Amino acid sequence: MADSDASPLQAFRNSTAYRATVLLKRLHLGLTVVMEERLREHGIELSRPQALVLMHLLEHPGASNAELARMSAVSPQTMHQILLRLERDGLVTRAPHPWLGRVMSFRITDTGRELVTHGADVAQGVIDGALGVLLPAEQEQLVGLLQRCVATLPSTLEKER
Repeated sequence: MADSDASPLQAFRNSTAYRATVLLKRLHLGLTVVMEERLREHGIELSRPQALVLMHLLEHPGASNAELARMSAVSPQTMHQILLRLERDGLVTRAPHPWLGRVMSFRITDTGRELVTHGADVAQGVIDGALGVLLPAEQEQLVGLLQRCVATLPSTLEKER
């Protein structure tokens, strides 16, 4: 790369915006890795996407593959694979959608509910550990600042609560 190209790139990489996005990504990936390790330690063999689907089904029983894919920000094909695994493991059931003809709707089973509820407790501990270096007021401030940033982005994804 020519020196004239390095200067603007270096300025970008040193910018607050770039550093913030890198740190957010590292936090997300780090939390995901630690959560999955802790879940396994508790005998819970769920990936983050699988756990998210189970949580969505708690809030939206009877959701379709397409609805779950939108809520989870994955393709319908990826969601199909996730649901196949969850169904195989007895964590969700499928049935014809009550009014959408060939569309299938999904519900979480009692086993899935117990697993994701216990998993949420484990995940909360991991998150609390990572954010525990901040005072409660700082944690609230961080959430507020991130919400303001997210609000500036166009999105077709369902907003997280």
